[in-house]
Amino acid sequence: MVVYAYAPSGFEGNLVHVEVDIRRGLPAFDLTGLPDGAIKEARDRVRAAVRNSGFEFPVDRVLVNLAPAGMKKCGASFDLPIALAILAASGQLPEPGRPVLALGELLLSGETLPVCGVLSAMAAAMERDIGDAIVAPGNFREASSLHAGRVHSLASLRTALETFARVRDGIDQPDPGIVSAEQAGDGAGADPNGDFSDIRGQGPLRRALEVAAAGGHHVLLFGPPGSGKTMAASRFGSILPDLDRERSFETTKIHSLAGTLPPSRGLIVRPPFRAPHHGASAEGIVGGGRFVRPGEISLAHGGVLFLDEAPEFRIDILQSLREPIESGRISIARAETSAWFPARFQLILAANPCPCGNLGRPSAVCLCSVDDVKRYWKRLGGPLLDRIDIRVPVRNAGSSELLGPPGESSGEIRKRVRKARELQEIRYRKESFALNAHVPPGFIERYCPIEGEFRCEFLASAEKSGISSRAIHSIARLARTIADLSDDKQIGRRHVEEAFSLRKYGEENVFWRIP
Repeated sequence: MVVYAYAPSGFEGNLVHVEVDIRRGLPAFDLTGLPDGAIKEARDRVRAAVRNSGFEFPVDRVLVNLAPAGMKKCGASFDLPIALAILAASGQLPEPGRPVLALGELLLSGETLPVCGVLSAMAAAMERDIGDAIVAPGNFREASSLHAGRVHSLASLRTALETFARVRDGIDQPDPGIVSAEQAGDGAGADPNGDFSDIRGQGPLRRALEVAAAGGHHVLLFGPPGSGKTMAASRFGSILPDLDRERSFETTKIHSLAGTLPPSRGLIVRPPFRAPHHGASAEGIVGGGRFVRPGEISLAHGGVLFLDEAPEFRIDILQSLREPIESGRISIARAETSAWFPARFQLILAANPCPCGNLGRPSAVCLCSVDDVKRYWKRLGGPLLDRIDIRVPVRNAGSSELLGPPGESSGEIRKRVRKARELQEIRYRKESFALNAHVPPGFIERYCPIEGEFRCEFLASAEKSGISSRAIHSIARLARTIADLSDDKQIGRRHVEEAFSLRKYGEENVFWRIP
């Protein structure tokens, strides 16, 4: 019988053939194939689990090889495939007649626990035409969400005989708790971070975030403490539409690899919202570690990465965001290996206007010098700021606005955002990008043309103001998004003027000159 396990390696990973040789000799249990400490400890767990489940552990010399032998393996997911391979090699389980993928951690009692990376393993098995998978009950929904092959739930080694009989006979094992991937995943119900109607007043801020959501643009919010930057950013995800099937699969796969996917969970269909603390390490944000795992920028794939108090983050971490912003993926190079993960997210940066936060507040005194303010903003760096399409100064709302009626709900805004994105989906259906924010420079003139009598006026104004080439392209993309929200086929003057107003801050170091 051929039993496969799975070894994560970046976003892809590899299947591992679990080979067992039982021969006469002094009783021993050897593991080869570059196992880590958790796999080496599996020898004692597997031996106890087999005996406590009513089977006989071979009293001969047992050799387990994890092939390919030159690739490092890690994690506790190898417990179950090693145990099943030994029981099959010793003749205690029936021959299923086809290769089997197995994933799960074993307790000493023989019960199975869910593990990470099951969705990635199922995708790798599908590519190798492996049609049967045996997983812990806590991973059943995750494994079934791909709708590939037959998934069998094994709660304990005690039921291994029945499970292998189902594999041999090709019998599916339906889970009464799952009907479809959509029902198993996140619904589009109330957002746990709140509704957009919680934001009272702040009309320009609400409009800017709606434009950002419609076109996938990155945003910088700057203003004094208590003005509502964090609250607005935390509610931004509530106006984003659900993920499509492909992005949902990618997002779920990343969270599964990172171990952040709750047990008994199917596909993630709502955009994730990640808000790491400014004291987080580079490995925590970018990804990495001894066995490379995804970081916060990959966990935000398909959703939002929010950096509150952005200038307080380490400079190297902030500058590392430039690669995923441009390419939608992050590459992690190590001495022994290299890996990559998807990282197509919307970045929202929030910052005070100065280190003390009082600059621009009429009732407070700012104690920061001009040099202090410049050093504060210099931490973000020009190259990163140049990639932020929308820059919004946030002011404190008036008391009458705070106590006034609520504004539009997230559901109402999400309808307009979804409609604008549908227009973009149709427009870019033959391209490798899907949103206005991702239109490459070479396609700007084709998809975001600024035409008419004001074209020369706009170009002259842009040249006079000295903005960068990237800024000109950014304004064109923003104008295209604003036109989509209005369901206008052509970009007009008002679209360009609004786009310029959303982009203008930061072009001439005017962050501390809030009008």
